[in-house]
Order: sequence, then C-alpha cells, then structure tokens
Amino acid sequence: MKTVVLSIVVFIYSIGFSAAQNGYLQKTFQLPMSNEPKSYFVKQVGTDYVLNGDIIVGNTLQSTRLYQNNDKDRYIWPKGEIAIKLDESITRRTTLRNKENLRQLALEAIGIFNRQTNLRLVGYSGQKDYINIKFSPDTTYGGLSPVGRVGGEQVIWITDRASLAALLHEMLHSFGFWHEQSRYDRDKYVVIDTSKAFPETRHNFQMEPGSTVTAYDYFSVMHYPENAFAMKMGDLTIRCKKDNVVSDCVIGGNSLSAKDIAGINASYFYNASLPRVNYQEFKVQQSSTIFNGGASSGKMTNTGIVPIADGVYKIKINQTGKYLAIEGISKDNGARLVQWDYVEQGNHQFVIRKVSDRIYTISAVHSNRYINTAGQRREDGTAVIQWDYANQDNVKWELRYYASNEGSKPGWVIVNKNSMTYLSLASFSGTTNGEPLIIQQQQCGDGSCNSVQTFSFEPVQQAPLKLKEDKLYQNSPGTLNKVKGN
Repeated sequence: MKTVVLSIVVFIYSIGFSAAQNGYLQKTFQLPMSNEPKSYFVKQVGTDYVLNGDIIVGNTLQSTRLYQNNDKDRYIWPKGEIAIKLDESITRRTTLRNKENLRQLALEAIGIFNRQTNLRLVGYSGQKDYINIKFSPDTTYGGLSPVGRVGGEQVIWITDRASLAALLHEMLHSFGFWHEQSRYDRDKYVVIDTSKAFPETRHNFQMEPGSTVTAYDYFSVMHYPENAFAMKMGDLTIRCKKDNVVSDCVIGGNSLSAKDIAGINASYFYNASLPRVNYQEFKVQQSSTIFNGGASSGKMTNTGIVPIADGVYKIKINQTGKYLAIEGISKDNGARLVQWDYVEQGNHQFVIRKVSDRIYTISAVHSNRYINTAGQRREDGTAVIQWDYANQDNVKWELRYYASNEGSKPGWVIVNKNSMTYLSLASFSGTTNGEPLIIQQQQCGDGSCNSVQTFSFEPVQQAPLKLKEDKLYQNSPGTLNKVKGN
C-alpha cells in the first residue's frame, strides 16, 4: 500500500468550468435535506437533468424542477409497503459483462432489501406512488434514479452495463439515500483527484446535501469505487484518508454493507414491526386459496402461507406426479437430481432444514449430501446435483408457495439463492423416469409469464431430527460451518 503525508489536499473542480462545457449545464435546485437552492453542474440525459453521474434532479418537460422543497415526508416513503413495477423492457435483457438477466437481478435486489432491511417492497398493483424499473439502451451509464419519493410513477433506468450492485445502488437512491463519497464530511475520509478523471465526468463528485446517520462507510454500495471515471487503467480518482495520511485502498461494495443496512433501518425504523413480505408472492398472498402443499395442508396463516417445517420429506413434482431422487442411489459427489416413481429408500427422501427466512438446505438422506447447482453456475440449463455441504448460496434454496401462475399447478416453487432461478425438469412435463432437474429462469413476455415447476413436500419424518447433518450446525441457529464444496 502506498502512503504519503498530506500537506495540502486539492479537490480539483476544473475552476472556470462554464455552463454547457463537456455536456454539463449549470442549474439551480433545492434538493432534499438542503435549506436553500444551490447551483449544481448537471448533465442532460434525454429529458432528465442528472447530478453526479446517476441522480435525476429535474426534467426539461417540467415547469418546476423536482425536489424544490425540504419536506422530509415528501421524499422518505411512508410507513408500509413500497410498490415496485418491473417493466417488460427488462425481461429479456442481459448485462453486458456476465449476461445476467436484468429482471432476475432486479428480483434479487428486491429480495435482499426485503430480507435484510426494514424496507417492505411489493409488486405494483395500482398504487398511486410506485417505482418502475425500465431498460434504457443508453451506453453511457449503468443506471439513473431520483432520490426519494417523487410521487406518482418514478422511473429507475437501468442499462446492460448494470450489475446487482448497480440495482441496489439505484434503488437506494429512490428510497432516499445519497452517495457516500459526496456526503458533507467526506473530506475527512477521502481525497478526490478529478485530474485523473475524464474531463466530461469531473463534476460527478460534487457535494450532496444528505447522508445517513451512520459513520463514513468505505464499503457502502453507495460509494463510488477508487477508480471511478478514471481516464487510465491504474489511475485512482478516490483515495482513503486517515489522520492526514492518504493511502491507496479498495472502496465500494457489491452488496449492502452492515452500515448500509443500519442506515436503511434507521431511516425506516417505523417498518420494523411489519411482517416481511416476498415480492414475487405478494399478489398471491392476497388470495384466500393459498394452502401449504406439505405437512400442514389446509392450515393458513395471516399471509396465507404455512412455512415448511424442518424434517424429512419426499418431494413430488406436481406436473408429473413423480418424485425427486438421486440417480442410481449414488452417494457420490456430482450425482444428478432426477425424477422417478417413488421408492421407499433414502435416495428418494430429503432432509429439509431452514437456515434463514424462507431459505433452506435440501440434503439426500442416503448420502447426506446437499442439492445444489453444479459449479455455482447461474445460467439456464445448469445441472442440479448432490455435493458435500459448502456455505455458499448455490446450496441454499428459497421455497415460495404459488396458488396459481399462468397454468402452473398450485404448490411450492424451489428457487436457487445463488442464481434466483427455478428448479425445473429439463423437459417440463416429461413423464420418463430419470428426467434430470436443472435451473432456469421464468420466461415472461407480452404481459404474461410461462408456467413454473411446482412441488409438494410430503412428510416422512418431522422435527425434532437426529441426523448426521446436525454436526454441520454450530450453536447459533442457521449457521453452518462445514466448508467443502464443488
């Protein structure tokens, strides 16, 4: 790590930068958490005025600009659920780098917020105020969003340059959060050198009026990376600063940091007592016809869903009437998960164990090995196999109950936590013994989605369990300590 003693820190704002130079305009806005209007350099992207790379602060079509007051109740969402609409335009789009489906990334981001924070995000069903996530073909940014609640429809634009971190970042803007590197006290913690940045991007580091109640967070998903907007590979536009000493460091995060979560929960403290929701099941949960397809069939909770209890189950594929099994009664790592007529033996029985909210592990009784996606791969068609336990997301599964879904039979869907894709037969309604299981995303288009594979969990043995896998669990609930993996 390189360090230098700091004598004078110069933040280069390109003095004398004139309006409209390098595509920037000088406009006056009173942004949330500011006491008076202030002049900012913004870039016009389409009809939007954009501050600091991705914050929409106004629109050329409006007679008045967004955020012309400092009313907290205007831009922080009120207690309760926030409606999110996933526009059809993102359904078949993939990221440029990893070819990840944008809709699946949005669903993964929504799931992270719902599981880890006080935010309660639900599907759009006619709410007055809502967020609409849309695709833009623009190649000059990853995403754009206003800060906080605007009122009515507000759009988050994402492009094929987006990532999961970008989705989390833009959504946090819409929930009312600013950039970390632009907070009022940032000069105590970082030095920003815009001389290393492209001239047309040098005004992406202007101070913003808001910050969370948490201490400065180098690893926040709201922090730009150390090479943000750099002209040359290896150049750093942001460096860490502590006690007047400047050093190179790694900055930014790929998901929510602990301080991100603390900041969200502090701002939305009033949601802490509200029950958590599953975004994809929200409309289903409004139905009175939702029942558990497993051990507690016929019972209902306030949400209409009875969670699967820990235990040993045979798992039926509702579309075919056959059951999950490990091929050939094999105990080897890599043996495939297939469908078969039920046989009373261990390769047809599975231990279901909850590790966190709606997240489970599934292990074969005969081998004590865990069902997971081969090689942690995420793409459609990836084989589902058994392997020794490893504390990684491809061995964890989210169980969601579907009353109906465009022709799907009522039952549980099994979603891989690593890829957020569905467990399914390679041949969706194939009736042949030995048909393999794969993961694949649900395909949507023209306003509808295709059917998903659903399952029933039929109990063989209920908890409390005395199983070999108990040795994998530490004393704290939901924590596993074995680390071997495929």
